Amino acid sequence: MSNRIRLIVITGPTASGKTEIGLKIARKFDGEIISVDSMQIYRWMDIGTAKPSKEMLAEVPHHLIDILNPDKSYNAGKFVKDAEIIIKNLHEQDKPILLLGGTNLYIRSLIWGIIPVPDISPEVKEEIKQLMAEKGLKGCYRKLEQLDPQSAKKLHCNDISRISRALEVVMETGESIIDFQEKHRLSEPKYDVLTIGADWKRQTLYERINQRVMNMVEEGLIEEAENLLWRGYNTDLPSLNSIGYRQSFQYLNDQIDHDEMIADIQQKSRHYAKKQITWNKKNKAIHWLENNHITPKTNSIIENFLML
Repeated sequence: MSNRIRLIVITGPTASGKTEIGLKIARKFDGEIISVDSMQIYRWMDIGTAKPSKEMLAEVPHHLIDILNPDKSYNAGKFVKDAEIIIKNLHEQDKPILLLGGTNLYIRSLIWGIIPVPDISPEVKEEIKQLMAEKGLKGCYRKLEQLDPQSAKKLHCNDISRISRALEVVMETGESIIDFQEKHRLSEPKYDVLTIGADWKRQTLYERINQRVMNMVEEGLIEEAENLLWRGYNTDLPSLNSIGYRQSFQYLNDQIDHDEMIADIQQKSRHYAKKQITWNKKNKAIHWLENNHITPKTNSIIENFLML
């Protein structure tokens, strides 16, 4: 093993139980958790982002949760800068470092480096801006499907920031953002990584997702969305267009009924989980935990990795 800093990554699709796995490992090995979730960074968005409870946060130190208000932007580059500072501090304290969350782009950027951003001309930016004004997000997505179908296939049709970014790159360089990223990625990882994954049969996972959505609504998801409106936040914000909040606002505006809201959150969550599963299949080094069961073998693998 190299002299690089060691990171334990807990991965898996939404509702797969990553939080429980991370807590168990952190307790046993006295580690600390860095959240790798692009939504848990926002304050007052607790239920819809499935944040750890106050008790969990008090028991095991967590980082990069509740660091921004919902109207602030955040991206992979900012995450890498923030995470690297925390990693350095924890490493100096000889603390096991766990990265836990489902935003795979953030994990990849941290481990393999941020891809150099091509300069985007004002003309391209203006063209995309006009397209957005005239055709909306759906029009931009259709344009991306024409110019860069492989990127469009990987993105959700409501992911405005990534659709815009992919359009900028392909319109400026003629290259898919995926090809551009592969061409400029580091050849060696910046850290030594042990990846542990939550593994469920697809039907069981979907049942867990459906039940989680029901639990979120019962715990006050709609009231949480109302609170964000009360605080003055615009529903057009990217953070508030995420799964769960978007449908809650539609319900509050009488655009859909209660059952339709729940069904759409469940369907969108299952679709997101499917994309996360596809992403993780590319990593052949993941140590999968069937039904989230941490075995003595798992603990031994972690001990050997940390060289305890």
